[in-house]
Amino acid sequence: MSFFFDTQEIEPDSNTAFLDAIVSMSSNDSSVFVGAGALRNSDVFAAVSIIAGDLASNRILVPKSSVLETRLNDRPSNNMSGRDLKFALAAQMLLSGNSFALITDNGFQFVPNSQMTVQQDDVTNQLTYIYTPNGQRSRQIAPDNILHFKCFSQDGVSGISPLYALQSEIGLQKKGNQLLKGFFDTPQHSILQVHKTDLSSEAKANIRNKFEQSNKGALSTVILDDSMDLKGLTVDEGLLKAINSNEFSTQKIASCFGLPQSMLNVEEVHSSAAQVAAQYYESSIYKYMDCFTSELAFKLGKQVVYDDSRLRVNKQQDIDNIVDFVKAGVYTPDEAKEKLGGNAID
Repeated sequence: MSFFFDTQEIEPDSNTAFLDAIVSMSSNDSSVFVGAGALRNSDVFAAVSIIAGDLASNRILVPKSSVLETRLNDRPSNNMSGRDLKFALAAQMLLSGNSFALITDNGFQFVPNSQMTVQQDDVTNQLTYIYTPNGQRSRQIAPDNILHFKCFSQDGVSGISPLYALQSEIGLQKKGNQLLKGFFDTPQHSILQVHKTDLSSEAKANIRNKFEQSNKGALSTVILDDSMDLKGLTVDEGLLKAINSNEFSTQKIASCFGLPQSMLNVEEVHSSAAQVAAQYYESSIYKYMDCFTSELAFKLGKQVVYDDSRLRVNKQQDIDNIVDFVKAGVYTPDEAKEKLGGNAID
């Protein structure tokens, strides 16, 4: 049984350079196609950028293997930095639900989803990874030699993207944006009424074309004779305002990616910056970090943790705690000063 497979149902996305992020997944009741085309939505782009950026910019620690830690964070391969590898893996995982990297003798090699097919035996449940580099023959990869990251999975084998739940919201947002764009692209819609009752379709088309040619430009002077009336058509301003101010889709996108709404510029009442930061760490980025560390620990057989100190730090709280430690005699003033980055304690 194959849950990644070639299919004619995939619609080509030729306008994006991230085509290989597209993945097809099959289940008993539906087929899902998601990919980099979703990055054309600004809210999805922002959500993916925030999460993938934090997964990429914070180090993965391997306490008992400095060599492995260096390969993960600094130089996983000859053509990709550690930051770029982690960002690509995170972005592809968020967009398609799955991302892959080969474990090599010298580090790790990013594998586009379009080059990886995963099969599961119906009897033994054994997984088989088939790797097909562009223009090369396919070869089978042992599960122990490949990292397979999943952000959401129903069976522990194949992942599902948050975009799966956002098809309606993204579609609604797209239609609203198209209506706004159409309104500003063609701000003047008019009815030219000609006082004749026997105009053929061809005659109407000729009159319209000649009228448009003689009145090109937004500042053109319109000249009519007694046989014509010109009436303007307007789009309901209330509808345009509602579309422009609608935050429903943005809120849903933030919810599915697990982000506080304010991180996508939706104002949240009664939420301070510290509360938003705590919510992001506790409810959002931690679960994505766990996707990485659990797979790395499972495949590499090493203790692996994320250095999340930059994300969870509450600077004012740290200062207050250190001051309390100085008062209690736990830290000397010099030790406290060092822990605060050289800032003196008043």
